[in-house]
Amino acid sequence: VEKHREIAILKAMGATGRAVMRIFILHGLVIGIVGTVIGIPLGYSFCWAIQTFYTLPGDVYYLSRIPVNIKIVDVLTVAVSAITITFLATIHPCRQAARLDPAEAIRYE
Repeated sequence: VEKHREIAILKAMGATGRAVMRIFILHGLVIGIVGTVIGIPLGYSFCWAIQTFYTLPGDVYYLSRIPVNIKIVDVLTVAVSAITITFLATIHPCRQAARLDPAEAIRYE
């Protein structure tokens, strides 16, 4: 946890451990959702560009273009997986933040 001082101030002002956990989980989910919303169109654009503009030498390969087959199920699976992994990655830091003793954290800052 890198924000010891800020967490300690929140807890000293009366925030409960549960409230601190909620803040960090929501922050992590927002990062995951924004990353997914930005990443899916970028990935689709990249696939489209490869299929449209990238050609393979015909004398070496049987194909002249790289085939790209994007399925909505795959896109949704990747999106849900990315958000789930982001959520799971926030759990441990959230628990540490919730257990932080405000007096100890402020003392060593």
